[in-house]
Amino acid sequence: MLHGALSYLLQDDHGQVHPAHSISAGLDYPGVGPEHAQLKDSGRATYESVTDDEALGGFRLLAELEGVIPALETSHAVAWIAREKGRWSGDESVLLCVSGRGDKDVAHVAEYLAARG
Repeated sequence: MLHGALSYLLQDDHGQVHPAHSISAGLDYPGVGPEHAQLKDSGRATYESVTDDEALGGFRLLAELEGVIPALETSHAVAWIAREKGRWSGDESVLLCVSGRGDKDVAHVAEYLAARG
């Protein structure tokens, strides 16, 4: 139970909320809303993860190939699609919702990359 909702949470061995981390501020939260929990439980949705480095690769990939600077949240989805290449046949469509404004994340990405050397 967190913020009045029973849902899935990152927890330690004692059931305490475990801190979350993501390069994307919009994904840096230890839980999911009850709607997502219900979709997972019903089997109507699956949820995957990518690392910060993979997300940065997705950020760069969309910027270089399409000239679109994605938000870091979208960059996670781009990274997953790139990682799963070959999963779909040539006649299948893959739909990606490009949301947010990546121009607001450019300075954060630059700082992160500079810190890594």
